[in-house]
Amino acid sequence: MSEKILLPSEGAHGEKNGTATATCYCGAVQIEVPSEGEGLVDTFICHCTDCRKITASMFASNFVVKDTHLKHVRGESKLTRFRQKNTVATGNYMENSFCSVCGTLMYRRSSGYPGASIPRIGTIDDYKLQETKFKPRIETFEKDRCAWLRPADVQEHVDGAYYTAGKSWKSLHDGVGGDGQ
Repeated sequence: MSEKILLPSEGAHGEKNGTATATCYCGAVQIEVPSEGEGLVDTFICHCTDCRKITASMFASNFVVKDTHLKHVRGESKLTRFRQKNTVATGNYMENSFCSVCGTLMYRRSSGYPGASIPRIGTIDDYKLQETKFKPRIETFEKDRCAWLRPADVQEHVDGAYYTAGKSWKSLHDGVGGDGQ
């Protein structure tokens, strides 16, 4: 007999003490992430071909958190990790952590940004937070955006990778990550 799989709502919470929960589709994996403060680094939409392929969609909506602020509530052992090398945009290694039960991509980690994880905004359990504190601030790889998609309502638009567009990841984020190269 298989073990009981928790529903996403079990153990999920909206914003509490500056954190939020993010859960996979089946509920087997849940993380707690910062919803504000230094642990929440940034939010963005990405149209790069890697994000399009791995999400099976036309873009990915992401947020960046410091690894020191990402907590596994349950199911860390249920994560399957797939590491790809030489990503299309930067040539970095990218480790992808999926729920082994339902396949939800929970977060990615890049060799170009050590000390940071890139979860998906859609995994945040409180949908109101998806529209407020986790609303994307940047739209990246606009050069790869499908012609039938309109530009997003964000603060910054970038043709390629945001942190390699003349901006230093390390200087912007208190030593988290590398040079983005």
